[in-house]
Amino acid sequence: MGRKVTIYTRAYNTKPYLKQCIESVLTQTYSNFEYILVDNGCTDGSSQIMADYAAADKRIHLIRFEENRRVSTQQILPKFEMGDYFTVLDSDDWWEPDYLERMINFLIKNDLDLAVTGTIQYLEAHHISQVMRKLEKPTILTQKQFAQYYPKLWTFPSTVWASIMKLDMYLDTPLPWKYSYGVDTMNMLQYIKQCSRIGIDNSALYHYRIHPKSVSYQYDPTRFNSNIAIYEHIREFLELHHTFDTPKQEWLKQVHLASMLATLQLLKDAKVSEDEKIAECARIAAHPLTATALTSDCDERKQWFALMREIVFHALSSGTLSDAESLHTVFQVLSPRSCGAVQSGSLGLFAQEASLRDALQADDWDRLSALIIELITQKKYSEQYDLGEILYGMIPDSLPLHGIADTRFFREYAENCMLILKRNYADALEQMTGLLFERQKLYDGERFLNIYLTLAALENHVPAFIFGKLQLAKLFLRQDRREECRAVVDELVEMGIDNDELTALHQELEGAQ
Repeated sequence: MGRKVTIYTRAYNTKPYLKQCIESVLTQTYSNFEYILVDNGCTDGSSQIMADYAAADKRIHLIRFEENRRVSTQQILPKFEMGDYFTVLDSDDWWEPDYLERMINFLIKNDLDLAVTGTIQYLEAHHISQVMRKLEKPTILTQKQFAQYYPKLWTFPSTVWASIMKLDMYLDTPLPWKYSYGVDTMNMLQYIKQCSRIGIDNSALYHYRIHPKSVSYQYDPTRFNSNIAIYEHIREFLELHHTFDTPKQEWLKQVHLASMLATLQLLKDAKVSEDEKIAECARIAAHPLTATALTSDCDERKQWFALMREIVFHALSSGTLSDAESLHTVFQVLSPRSCGAVQSGSLGLFAQEASLRDALQADDWDRLSALIIELITQKKYSEQYDLGEILYGMIPDSLPLHGIADTRFFREYAENCMLILKRNYADALEQMTGLLFERQKLYDGERFLNIYLTLAALENHVPAFIFGKLQLAKLFLRQDRREECRAVVDELVEMGIDNDELTALHQELEGAQ
């Protein structure tokens, strides 16, 4: 008879595939097995199929749950007469007829703790079968060797299915089964930590069905948590064997990027609100592990940015967004120079103006700021949006215009502001000097003169600096701010300045006393 195998299948509403799955077990060339079938609250007629098979074959043990729920195999298996080995078959997949016979012989012959076969994926939408993973020759490894070659082999034992293991070892393995996705990879790594010898056959005996209703292709809000957990489990396993060198670190970054890509693709197609999508994008973008993975120069990184932008700009153009904080968090990664323009008061503007979205997407700060200045001069959207506040949010500390949120100031001095935004300080200083000569009264003259003085200092233009200081002192005097005027005059005296304008100011201040 040979050694007994415990087979486990849990089914939830997979009626179109269930008969093929069960038949592939019952027609195995190796017959010494018990088959645990779990009816996980099926509502589509799968329950009757399982009941009929259980009634016809005493090797089948049928369990029925009234609702679809997650349950640990380690809680179920001890309730039955357990075999020597354990294997899993998903309810929408199937085996080759010699799956058990070949894998058990492979395991016994090579004294293995884990035997793995290759996989053939079946694309149901196209009715195509193709090899998903398969080795050219059988490979036997110690646990340390497996860790060393992990990047080349990890996809084989990344699932519980398509493998046979020792049941007693499996039951003694602490499993992190709480995650919604990728739990197989984590469980297998936990099991492999108990293994002395691991074998991967050069066969492909497991048929993996891909169809849209598969759990792996459904969005789950906890899926990113699983992405992180997979990364950490792999990292810990490699560190355990002191093999987490630079090449493996780079490889794992790419693995994590690929995992995030799959999560983002499902999020993109999910039937949830745009705000929910942006909140999840923000959570992904802000995670420290994301920043680590994005240091990898690979195609997955480019794809990550492209897909994140696709999700975000679709949401932004929809005009339904309200979560500006999450959107800003995402743009800190996607468009770090321009992200300051993304505010609660600017979401509608970006939804209306495609040119602004294009500049934001390209992270073209110069173009974006110029477009907003242009809207200000045209007085477009002046009643709907505070364009000065939007500029205030995106102007960095290093620019002399930092701290200004007054839309009128930007409109009055639009040409000067554009020169400053372009960091063309010399031309800006020259134009502002002309304005000081031309105008008797300036809008917000004190702010204007402080910016003028900053530019003169940055350009090391001493005459302009002195001229600006004199104009500031005169402004203070006109506004009867004599102490502030006196402070400016004293500063010029200390600089060694001696001219008629300064003398006149000094005399006026002294005469007032």
